[in-house]
Amino acid sequence: MLRLLDQNARRVGFFFLLSMLAPPVLAGSVAFYRHPSLTMIQALRLRLLLSGASERTVDVGGLPVRYFESLPKAQRMDQGTLVLVHGFGDSAESWSLVLPKLQGELRILAPDLAGFGRTPIPPEGMSFSVLTDYLGRFLDAVGVQQAALAGNSLGGAMAIRYAADHPERVSHLFLLDSAGLQPGATIHAPQAKTREEARQMMKDVSGTYHRYVPNFILDDIVRRAQDPARQQYRDSDESTDASEYLSRIKAPTAVVWGEGDGLIPAEQAARMHEEIEGSELIVLPGVGHVPQLQAPKRLADIIRGRLGRSVPCA
Repeated sequence: MLRLLDQNARRVGFFFLLSMLAPPVLAGSVAFYRHPSLTMIQALRLRLLLSGASERTVDVGGLPVRYFESLPKAQRMDQGTLVLVHGFGDSAESWSLVLPKLQGELRILAPDLAGFGRTPIPPEGMSFSVLTDYLGRFLDAVGVQQAALAGNSLGGAMAIRYAADHPERVSHLFLLDSAGLQPGATIHAPQAKTREEARQMMKDVSGTYHRYVPNFILDDIVRRAQDPARQQYRDSDESTDASEYLSRIKAPTAVVWGEGDGLIPAEQAARMHEEIEGSELIVLPGVGHVPQLQAPKRLADIIRGRLGRSVPCA
C-alpha cells in the first residue's frame, strides 16, 4: 500500500513539474518560430551574463552605446584591454562563445556598433566613416587609451582604419575574415530577398551546405535583411574600402580566416597578409565567415597566445 502511494505521489509530482515547465517551453518554442534570430541572440546574451560579463550603456556624443564588459580578476597597473568589434548587421552577442574563454587578466569590451544590436542609428547616418568614428569615440568614453582590437568582417575593416589612423592606441590587431578590400561596394554580403538567396547566404557564412533549412529560418533572414540600419549602410555613397590603410598599420597583426568563408574569398586574406608588414596569416579549416562562433576555442588560443598573457581558458 505504501509503495502504491509512493508511486502515485511520484506521478503527481512529475505531472506537476511538467505543468510548470510546459508554458515557458511552449512560449520559447513559439518565440523561436516567430523570431528565431532574436531568440538565439537572447540565448547568447544570457550566456554572456552568466559568464560574469556586465551589460552597460555609455553616452557617446549623445548616442547610447550598449556594450558588455568583463573585468580582470585582479587590478594591475599593466593590465591590457581587448576590444571585440562585431560585423555587419550583428551585435555584441556574437562574441558570447569566445569572451568567456579569454576572461582573467584582461579588461574585455564588446560594444554594439552604431546602428546595430541595441545601439540606435546615429544622427549622421550609417557609413564606414561614421561607424569607425563612433568606435573611436566609444573607446574615449570608456577610458581606453590603448587596446588590442579584434574585428570580424565589417568590424575588421573598421579596426584596420582605426589602427592606421591611431597607431599609438592599438597594441595588437586581429582581423577575422575582415572586410575592407571591396572598392565601390559598401559591404560584401548580398541582400537576401528570397528564400533561395537566404539559403545561399547561410552556405556562404557557415562554409557548409545545409540540405534542409526550415522556411521560417529563411524567412527570418530575408526579414532581417530589410533592417533600416542595414539598408542605410548599403545605400551609403561610401565604400567599405580599407586598402589604403593596410601599409600604415604598425601593430602586430594576425589575419585569421575561415577556410570555408564564402562571403570574402581567401585571396583577400593573402593580400592583407602581404600588405601589412610583419603580419601572420592563420587559416582555420572547417570554419566559415564567423570564427568567433564557429571556432571559439581555436580563436581564443590564437588571441591569448599573441597577447602573451596567461589568460585561463573557461
